[in-house]
Parts: sequence; C-alpha cells; structure tokens
Amino acid sequence: MALVAVFGGGSAVAPPAGADPAPALTQALSAARGGGACGSLSYNPTVEHAADIVNRSTVTYLEHTADNIPADQAHPTDIVKDLGITTDKVVSLQGAGHDVGDAIKGLLLQGREVVLDCSYTDFGVSQLYDPGSDYTLVVAVLVGKPT
Repeated sequence: MALVAVFGGGSAVAPPAGADPAPALTQALSAARGGGACGSLSYNPTVEHAADIVNRSTVTYLEHTADNIPADQAHPTDIVKDLGITTDKVVSLQGAGHDVGDAIKGLLLQGREVVLDCSYTDFGVSQLYDPGSDYTLVVAVLVGKPT
C-alpha cells in the first residue's frame, strides 16, 4: 500500500479472526506506530466495537437521523467502560475525506503523537462511507492499561 510506504515499514498489527474491516487504516496505523520500542498495537474486537459506535454516531449526525450529538469526544472512556473495558487510558482519533487515503491521512495527522505513546496497547478501527456527504469517515480507538 502507498500509505505504508509513506510511513515506512513496521511490524504487522494482528488482524481480527475472519476479515479485517478496514485493512488500509489498520496497515497505516501499524506503520505509523512502527516496530520501535513500543512494539505493535494489538487488535481488540471490543475496542473495534467502540470505534464503530463513535463512527456510526457521526454518520447518523451527518445524515440528520441522530437522536443525539455524535459520540466523538477525544476520550470515549464511558463507551469502552460500557463495553467492559475499565481504563482511563482511551483516545479516539478521527478522519474524514472524499477518499479513504485522505480520511486516513487526517486521522494520522491528528494522532501523530498519540500513536507513538507506548502506554496505548490495544486498538480497534471503523471505516464508513456516507453517500449523502460523499465522505469516508474513519475512527481508531486506542486503549491502554489502567493508570
């Protein structure tokens, strides 16, 4: 992938069993983290569910069908807690663009320092396309050990 080449090689992120829901985003996140001192992030299906909740809430808001404002706060601690993960080390990164590459680039620019923070250990991603706005929306949620 071109994005992987831009960010250099890195260790692979463990893919989910079955199918990877956003392979370009997963690969770009892995490449941005690199294989340095931190090691790779571990895929977590529960964290992916949190990322999907955040992303879907944004899409329904864009479509004017949301009952609430988007769940797009920078630290969706309550969402991961509701899903059974108890930690105060949670961050949500988002990007949007008319193509997947631009959306991922926006997410990585927003999270350039966070992705390199070794205290984050697990991740989940979501990628959705909103035909009404012609935008692809991507979300990566990273979680770490409780502090």
